[in-house]
Amino acid sequence: MTDRENLQRTGQDEVFLAEATTEQGEVSVISPSVEELLQDGETVLLISRPSTWFILIDGGWAYLFMITVALFFAWLGHQVWAPINVPETQVFPALAAAITIRLIWKLLDWANRIYVLTDRRIIVRRGVFQFSMIEAPLNRIQHSAIFTRLIERLLGMGTVGFATAGSGTFEVVWEMVQRPISVHRIVNEAIERYGRGGPTI
Repeated sequence: MTDRENLQRTGQDEVFLAEATTEQGEVSVISPSVEELLQDGETVLLISRPSTWFILIDGGWAYLFMITVALFFAWLGHQVWAPINVPETQVFPALAAAITIRLIWKLLDWANRIYVLTDRRIIVRRGVFQFSMIEAPLNRIQHSAIFTRLIERLLGMGTVGFATAGSGTFEVVWEMVQRPISVHRIVNEAIERYGRGGPTI
């Protein structure tokens, strides 16, 4: 089974083959958020987004910080010498509200992150209130790498970065994608075929 078939068969993954403009010239419906990124005649090869674990893991320190602060104020409320006495009936509802707001924000952040591979470019689209797009032509990409933290490895995720010629950093980064090795291989195959071995813009 190829990497493409493997990704296509795994429905729960946030990685899927595009059914937009195929290499055979067939056209089907794609989301407006992807369609607005495309140039005339551009072929979509792969569409991805972060794993849904991104909502909990990205910036996870914020949840730990909020829980620590809440526990501190709850403990402080039982100390007779404490200058501030906040009842637990206020501390934990406030904690729940803060975590809920944070989760909603990260859900919106996740929903607005789209990674697109075409026969010309690799693209990152993101932004909740303010739209931003980062792209790199396939014929300019010189280096790529996979980064995985321990928790990402346990959950089958990873971050894939791409650097262009003359750059010391990874300009385009696909964060926390499922099956990063397969995604990385598919992108590299596209780079070899379209960026180095075929026509480009």
